[in-house]
Amino acid sequence: MELFGIAQSIPVALVASMLYCFLLDRVVFKFERPRRWLLVTSYVVLALFAAELVIVLTVGPERGSAIFGPSFYVVHLRLFFLTVPAFANFLLLKPHRRFVDSWYVASFLCTVLAFFLVLLQYHVSESLYGIE
Repeated sequence: MELFGIAQSIPVALVASMLYCFLLDRVVFKFERPRRWLLVTSYVVLALFAAELVIVLTVGPERGSAIFGPSFYVVHLRLFFLTVPAFANFLLLKPHRRFVDSWYVASFLCTVLAFFLVLLQYHVSESLYGIE
């Protein structure tokens, strides 16, 4: 059952990433104020995700939850949902794009990140709450 859920997440993430990246490229990029605000908040989200990833890789989810308490899993879930849009903002909303020129390449990269996040979510939830 888990393998089926993971396999289903790929097309869902692809469609969601394509819609979001298209919206960023065609609408949001034209407006300076929302673009700047989304970019700054994306830096914060990506920095928090990097910190969480370091914690999970170095001490593990169990010890991280013991150190930070129940808020560890709450923050983890919020980052699970916010990291892919933050990554898309990071790729597409910079004034001078250097790495990604088109929204469809960004949506592919966001889909790859979303798949990684699904695997990370399974790892963290199974480590904290056991296998269902």
